[in-house]
Amino acid sequence: MSQLNYLIEKGKSMFGSYGALADAIGVPNTHISMWKSGRRYCSPPDRAALASAVDEDPTAATIEAVIEGIDLKSPQGKRATHALQVALHNLQTSLKS
Repeated sequence: MSQLNYLIEKGKSMFGSYGALADAIGVPNTHISMWKSGRRYCSPPDRAALASAVDEDPTAATIEAVIEGIDLKSPQGKRATHALQVALHNLQTSLKS
């Protein structure tokens, strides 16, 4: 399960429905289903709001969203993705300590 879908499912469990989750983070209800299906990109600010609403780390969620939004076809995108993955790994390691 992707990090985004994990956050959405946790939010549904906590708030009782996708609609209540959407209301809690201030997005239209349709965004939740579109995020789940991959038809809409979940922006870094929305991912941070979602993570915060379900008591998860918004920084890690934001980095995940940025990584997902990078064009992997370009050399710069590949380098940026690698650098962000290293940063995310380091962040997650430091949070476990």
